[in-house]
Amino acid sequence: MAEARRSRLLLSPMPHVELIAAQAVEEIATGLGFPRDTLDEVKLAVVEACLNALEYGGGKVEVELTAHGGDGARIEVAVIDHGPGFDPESVAQPRLGDKLYNPRKRGWGLELIRRLMDRVEIQSRQGRTEIHMVRGRDEV
Repeated sequence: MAEARRSRLLLSPMPHVELIAAQAVEEIATGLGFPRDTLDEVKLAVVEACLNALEYGGGKVEVELTAHGGDGARIEVAVIDHGPGFDPESVAQPRLGDKLYNPRKRGWGLELIRRLMDRVEIQSRQGRTEIHMVRGRDEV
C-alpha cells in the first residue's frame, strides 16, 4: 500500500481564492491517475465546500488534502472553517421545482457535494465546521 501524501492550504477570504484549492486538487488527482470527468467532479465539490466555508465561516478556511495512491487510489479533502456552525440535518434538500421560479437560486451546494463525492461527513459546532469528502479514482 502506498503511503498517504498530505497537503494543507490556508485560504484567506478574497475573490476567487477557492480556485487555489481547485488547482491543488487537480494536481494531486492528476498524479493519482484520476480520469478528467472524475477530477472535474472532485474540483467542483471542493469549490462548493470552500465557497460555503468562506461565506458562512467568517474568516480563514483550512483545506487539508490527502492522496492515497496504488490500488484503491483516492483523494480525501477536509474543508474547515471557524464560524458559528450549523446543523447539517436541518438543511433542506433543494427541490428543482421550488428553485426554478424562486429569485434565489442558491442552496444547492451541500446536495451537489454529496452527489459528486463517494463519502461526505459533516461535523459542525460553534467555532468549527468540517466537511470531510472522499472520492476514489473511477476506472476509465
